[in-house]
Amino acid sequence: QKMAIGRALWRTLASSARRPSSFGGNLRVRWMSLLSDSVKEEFDENGVLCIRKAIPLNFVDQLRVAADRNMKNPGPLCDEHSAAAGTAGRFHDDQFLWTRHEECKDFLFNSPVAGIAAQILNSNSVSILYDHLLVKEPGTVAPTPWHNDYSYWHITGEDICSVWLALDNVKRESMVTYLKGSHKWKMMHKITNFSGESSDDGRYDASPNQDEIPLDKIEKGEYELLGWDMEPGDVVVHHGWTLHGASGNADLATMRRGYATRWVGDDIRFDPRPGTMHFNWANKGFDCGLAKGDKMECELFPVVHRQSS
Repeated sequence: QKMAIGRALWRTLASSARRPSSFGGNLRVRWMSLLSDSVKEEFDENGVLCIRKAIPLNFVDQLRVAADRNMKNPGPLCDEHSAAAGTAGRFHDDQFLWTRHEECKDFLFNSPVAGIAAQILNSNSVSILYDHLLVKEPGTVAPTPWHNDYSYWHITGEDICSVWLALDNVKRESMVTYLKGSHKWKMMHKITNFSGESSDDGRYDASPNQDEIPLDKIEKGEYELLGWDMEPGDVVVHHGWTLHGASGNADLATMRRGYATRWVGDDIRFDPRPGTMHFNWANKGFDCGLAKGDKMECELFPVVHRQSS
């Protein structure tokens, strides 16, 4: 059953969240110290970087509560990839949690995450495109196939990144792996179905993307891959063009819960080209109401952070 989210609900969500602001005092100094010029240069060169202890653990604890609640009562955009593919374990994938869970909304508007994204992108402001829960239970076989995010998104522009927050201890072998420098390729690749081609529901059939991900070369080790052991509160920031993928979760004791937030900056504009996520979102009640070429600022994509002058 489709869930329609009307303007009245978006007004409620927007009014109950803290409005865009700049972080001040000692906290701003701390977060600025995390993001030196060399760190930003690393992001520009590699398309990805890891920042240790970026998020205070009180936010991590709150997000764990929301994640567990969402797995019991998911939203209308939820995909259960293992179930769809008929493989062992559970690969839970859901979006726009901030519209349903107070803990997620609090994280977006009151944690350092938006400020980190704005500084990495060197944007005057950032809006939240969507938040994204990705959970692989112990013993989950389903991988995350190689892809970049941009190929799925209804946007143009360059100022976009994802901040992937670890909610659990994650070993590198179970963590997302990134192809160093692949953001420079600006690859619009053929769409990959996370549930496997046999369970394709047709949502991306209209995509005109033709680029091929060089899977053979990746498997042969011809590219440098980046990945990290992660602890709760650590984040990985990657560009929307950066290719990445992950194995299943072979650990039989530990959950792999990742909470990703997708941030758009100054030059990003709405582009509802065929075969992007916009159409599935709109069908499920998440229609932004923007016209092609509009800046990505609206009730569905609220501005969360503005840099201080």
